[in-house]
Amino acid sequence: MNKIGLISIFSSLIILGGCDQNTEEKDQSPDNTKVVQSLAEQEAGKTDDSESISESLAESNYPTDIPTGRLPETISPTQYNIELKVDPNQPTFSGKVTINLSLEEVTSHIWLHGKDITAKSVTLTPHGKQPLNGTYEEVDKTGVVKLSFEQPITADSAKLVIEYEAPFNEALEGLYRVKDGELNYAFTQFEATAARLAFPSFDEPAFKVPYSYTMTVRNEHRAFTSTPAMSETDLGNGWKKIVFAKSKPLPTYLVAFAVGDFDVVEWQDIPASDVRNFSIPLRGIATKGKGHRLTYALKNTKDILNGLEQYFQIPYPYKKLDIVAVPDFNAGAMENAGLITYREQLLLFDSTISLGQKRAYMNVHAHELAHQWFGNLVTPVWWDDIWLNEAFATWMAHVSNNKVYPKQKFRQALLERSLNVMGSDSLITARQIRQPIESNHDIQSAFDGITYSKGGGVLSMLEAFLGPENFRAGIQHYMKKFEFGNATAQDFITAIGEKSPHIPLETIQDAFNSFLEQPGIPLLSVELSCEADKNAQVAIEQSRYLPIGSKGSTKQTWKVPACFKYAIDGNQHQMCKVLEGKNQTIELSEEGCPTFVMPNANGAGYYRFSMQNGGWQSLLDNKEQLSTEEMMSLNNSLQGAINAGKMTFSDLVDIAPQIIASDSEAIAMGPSKLFSFVYGKVAESDQQKAKLASVNRNLYGPKLTELGLETQKDDSVNTIRLRTGLIEFLSNEGEDKAVRQYLTDMAIAYTGYKNDGNIHPEKADSNVIGTALTVAVEDLGVPFAKHLKMLLDSSNDGTVRGRLLGGLGSVEDPIYATELRELILSEELRDNEIYSIMMGQLSSDELQQPMWEWFKTNIDGVKSRIPPFGQNRLPVVGRYFCSNDMKQDFKSFFKPIVEELAGAPRPYNQSIESIELCVAQVKFHKDNVEQYLNQ
Repeated sequence: MNKIGLISIFSSLIILGGCDQNTEEKDQSPDNTKVVQSLAEQEAGKTDDSESISESLAESNYPTDIPTGRLPETISPTQYNIELKVDPNQPTFSGKVTINLSLEEVTSHIWLHGKDITAKSVTLTPHGKQPLNGTYEEVDKTGVVKLSFEQPITADSAKLVIEYEAPFNEALEGLYRVKDGELNYAFTQFEATAARLAFPSFDEPAFKVPYSYTMTVRNEHRAFTSTPAMSETDLGNGWKKIVFAKSKPLPTYLVAFAVGDFDVVEWQDIPASDVRNFSIPLRGIATKGKGHRLTYALKNTKDILNGLEQYFQIPYPYKKLDIVAVPDFNAGAMENAGLITYREQLLLFDSTISLGQKRAYMNVHAHELAHQWFGNLVTPVWWDDIWLNEAFATWMAHVSNNKVYPKQKFRQALLERSLNVMGSDSLITARQIRQPIESNHDIQSAFDGITYSKGGGVLSMLEAFLGPENFRAGIQHYMKKFEFGNATAQDFITAIGEKSPHIPLETIQDAFNSFLEQPGIPLLSVELSCEADKNAQVAIEQSRYLPIGSKGSTKQTWKVPACFKYAIDGNQHQMCKVLEGKNQTIELSEEGCPTFVMPNANGAGYYRFSMQNGGWQSLLDNKEQLSTEEMMSLNNSLQGAINAGKMTFSDLVDIAPQIIASDSEAIAMGPSKLFSFVYGKVAESDQQKAKLASVNRNLYGPKLTELGLETQKDDSVNTIRLRTGLIEFLSNEGEDKAVRQYLTDMAIAYTGYKNDGNIHPEKADSNVIGTALTVAVEDLGVPFAKHLKMLLDSSNDGTVRGRLLGGLGSVEDPIYATELRELILSEELRDNEIYSIMMGQLSSDELQQPMWEWFKTNIDGVKSRIPPFGQNRLPVVGRYFCSNDMKQDFKSFFKPIVEELAGAPRPYNQSIESIELCVAQVKFHKDNVEQYLNQ
């Protein structure tokens, strides 16, 4: 209906209304009766509506009790508009959040999240109705908020507007401030439950919707978020307003902001590819004066991202890519969509970058970029499936980088991670990969080695079981099926199974779930038997691996996708089978007796094995037929046998030379972990340590002599890693005077000690300078340590500061150590730097007790420097203890407070168990070590 038609009708009504006035007067009485009747009907209708609303409210299932777990799904956001006014030089910021809501229940209150927020106004406008004013009340310490309204909300959609003010967080979560040099900056860290510190929200991963952003900042500052800026307006009062593009659907934990006077490096766009038909704007962001050190990170981003795209065959999902170097950051990095944040040590490099720094950058950068698909494009419904985010990003980073950087051998690094986490997984207090989330404790404890490294190892096992291309097809199918949405672990397993042509979905589900939904490590006890005129048989007994001193039960089984490699008459064969139940015997299909049986072909299975009747030695005798990965698995299973009391220290000394002879760092350094334990925990006197050091030098010294102390230009990755490991081991557990003098001289030159007093990166081997500084502090004492402290005070370089603090953590003088402890609570250290001195002193025989006493006295101060999301790590200090007296002291201190620390009960129990196992290990090995040393 157009305007002309409306005017015509309205005019006609006026004319008709003016006609026949007399007639209207004559009939006035009957018309008044009709009006009264009409008004009465309206009032009756209102009463009926009110009664209907009351009935709907009474029938509503919307909860009245505080939802301390998941929020009800019947009221959910469909879009956010966030407006922030941020000045990092002030203690607070302000904001206005507009949330479009979908409502499936009648209610007069709404549950959502907000923490430490002061609401100035709350307005809800139901669709087609008048606005309602509301009240805002934080009703639970986890940040649950109740919005209450003056009357029930009956519409199926509404617009919620909350204007508020909040303090900058001071513990590296939410929207927090960092001072670098003389300038203040604002950064965010929202995972897992800290977006509620920055804006009122439905702070759970299932609520995945688009966002619009507007930021008002000082003219001299830059502001960044998930999407590109669309406009910037000078407000004429020292402030400017920046409007950003609307985002793709995101959960709250992937929203991010950064504000400050940054160096911004506009890098060349990542060009279009055969997967992606558009280019990606790429920028590096660092605090003032550090932008020039982003070159290496920016230069290598294209290849890492393209490698991931090639695997997924899905374009990068977002409009731009910013990588941000954060000076103080609790996590290593965070995969915020389009605005990935990192500890600055992972992005800022100079020309002396070490191999370790390069590998850390490659691995972490690929991990966060992998999340842009796995976690961001497809997001878990709830935190019980966060393992899928983190395990997959761990696995994917190594798999993709193995192709991008083949010389780095990242597949071996992935295996090393899954083997290393078996130490934690052997605890009876270990969590399962897919842990039910019943409280905030469970959310916090979900981010651990089991999630990342065991999860990555289990994915590797599933990939080997299904075949790499089938597994890849399943992943691509899963990503496309759930893109920009949410999914569960069972969705993932089903999608993988739908692309597996030869293995039934039920078999895949059963095998995968048996590893996801129970803790621990399968132990396969393998025995080969050969009889004349019969094919050889392999008898397998399955149980749960447990170390000496464990109080757990071995009566546990898995459905294990296992592959066995063996050789008959010089020909290699492989047999793969899903092992079920406690006992199983497999007849080999080839005639003849194998010269060896390797129970974990290519090291792909997440399990340990033990051998009978000379099986160990047959593997070592044929080690040239085993791959590096198989030898790594063998190393780990040997270590497991020793820790389980199946082998002794003397056995280790006998076997070790056959392993150390390998040219591979991943193999040769394997036994060093056990020798380090014996040196550090079993040896009771300096005399015993000296004898053990001699054993260590005899075993590993010739290998370092062969390589030489100094890095050469044409050294391979393996050579550099092997030399680095040898120098660290021999300088400490080997007490090698020549190596220590070499390192001390390097530390003196690097720090300009008794010279110009300045850092000289070019005068040190960056691969071993950290070890050099700790050795120099031990050998030169307090004067050199004080020189390091002076350099620390004058540096804001995260890498340099980390090295210097590592040196200060090795101070042995009790008086100066007391002084250094006070740094932990001082603003001289960044929040993420407090651990070097603390852990360094806890690992010292002489300083452990005073450090522990200080820790107990200053626990509140220590807590104030760690975000609640990280306080679950506090009981980990118990892992340094190895006596019953310290166990009792540890329990007495932590038991009354552990429930107050989110996520801490499990690490607390694990630390107690670790102490008990350490005591049992020492007791078991003590006599044999003493007997060996007295020979």
